[in-house]
Amino acid sequence: MKTILKIIKITLISAFVLTACPVNAFAEVSNFTKVNEYTGNFTDIKDTDWFKEDVISSFETGLLKGKETNTFDPYGNLTLAEAITLAARVNNIYNGNSSPIENNNITGPWYQPYVDYAVENGLMMEGEFRDFEKIASRAEVAYVFCNTLGKENLYNINNITSIPDVDKDTLYHEEIFTLYNSGIVAGSDKYGTFNPDSFITRAEASAIVNRVADEEKRISARLVNDKDHVLINEIDGFTVTSFSPDEQYIASQMIKGKYIINLNGHKLFDEKDTRNERVESLKDFILSANIQNPLILGVDSFVYNDVSQLLTVNYTYDLEEKKVIQDAVKEKVEEIAGEILKPGMSYIEREIAINNYLVSSIEYDKEAADQLIKYGKVDEKYYNSFNAYGALIEGIAVCEGYSEAFKLLCDRAGIDCIIVTGELDGVGHAWNRVRINDKWYDVDVTNNDKEEMANSHINIPMAISDQYLQEDSYYITDDNFGELERGTSEQYEYYNYMGKYVEKDNIYDYILENIKKYDYVTFRTSSDYTMDSLKKTLNRVLNNISGRSSLTYITNVGVVYVESKR
Repeated sequence: MKTILKIIKITLISAFVLTACPVNAFAEVSNFTKVNEYTGNFTDIKDTDWFKEDVISSFETGLLKGKETNTFDPYGNLTLAEAITLAARVNNIYNGNSSPIENNNITGPWYQPYVDYAVENGLMMEGEFRDFEKIASRAEVAYVFCNTLGKENLYNINNITSIPDVDKDTLYHEEIFTLYNSGIVAGSDKYGTFNPDSFITRAEASAIVNRVADEEKRISARLVNDKDHVLINEIDGFTVTSFSPDEQYIASQMIKGKYIINLNGHKLFDEKDTRNERVESLKDFILSANIQNPLILGVDSFVYNDVSQLLTVNYTYDLEEKKVIQDAVKEKVEEIAGEILKPGMSYIEREIAINNYLVSSIEYDKEAADQLIKYGKVDEKYYNSFNAYGALIEGIAVCEGYSEAFKLLCDRAGIDCIIVTGELDGVGHAWNRVRINDKWYDVDVTNNDKEEMANSHINIPMAISDQYLQEDSYYITDDNFGELERGTSEQYEYYNYMGKYVEKDNIYDYILENIKKYDYVTFRTSSDYTMDSLKKTLNRVLNNISGRSSLTYITNVGVVYVESKR
């Protein structure tokens, strides 16, 4: 339900960050116990170093030692032998072996038992490397560490399909992408640049092994694509969503409640634009930013001075009130995340967990919706039903509150998500889109909150979604409207993902089998499956099942719910 509370009055006055992920069965994490005590041993490790805690932890678990008694040499490189030795130690401890890997061949090189162990335990193929004393490249380290826990224990928590300097011709590209998507590494900059042929440092190696060993230190990665139309970045403690750097700047200032925003240096419109065109450009930026960032809160109007290039924003909340609401919502988001986001969840599993929490904890505010439809406005007592505060804290909302709550929780979970506005059955509506493998799929949490057809609107591809959801252009800047690539695959859709998609030829058998067991069944089939076909199928089922007096059904764009009465 799109609300008038988001209408804005306008006046123009001419005058290598490394991350890591959980692994399937991390009872083995307890095997990485403390065997050393760090007491400031390394004089070359400073309090301000980003890797300080990783170096200390890897030293205390016995995985990495200093170069000398008092130095760690964080910027020194790792030889291939040292990288394999480190991976072998991690694998040995991970698998519960308390005994160190022994060197029984005193005539061979010091690293030979670790190489033998790595080959015997599948960390590397025999003959993969010839010169073990050379400096290891980052790609070679990725290959070795990808197999340290076994690829079967590394599954996606991130949604990374593009790395600037890694493609199918890059040596060990599959292993590199596995580490990115499982969360072990995330590159050296916000774009995820990997530098596969450069050398890895001892500090970076400490971060990798430490986060492999400790699931609490793993971070979901969100990379910036310089060709992307959607920018989702952390700025001053807030996740800011926008469709351009200029909009990002404006949104970040509005979230902080700035009344005066200096737009000098920000090219918001062309010099040749007329006054009306400038009004429309400003409206475009402000409205999009306001919709995409639920914590902006209470924008009433703004004034722009052409001469000073200062934007004055008026809010319905004063700064203190705004901060109280923001803090309450952010605290609730953290509380919910701690409750529902478990280590080891995949990208889509996190998304489903968020949806399931919201549909079980929010009541749809029919009174607020009906009043808005009838009168075009609502009483003040209903205001919070149109925002994330009402949805998350008061537990009652209309579609706008549902979509804002879903957006905030997706931001917290590392899921790329935007809010979409438009209509459903001719009535104003708001829902979400999530990015999966660089394409955008629709999620309508409001309409997932139905007992009979639960979760029928998760990751819906364009061909299905556009049959009932009609988007408008308010939620996105005009230059970007229609530019986001919509997803066409049904593989991520909830019922497909959960193995509840039924081919048309198998519907009779599927309904008959499940009605006998559970008295009801919900599944998805082809959206062109007709009502007449369903009725004929249900008649066949009723004629071939005993003890049932009738079958009732509901269907919507391929999702079918059937219930029997005895």
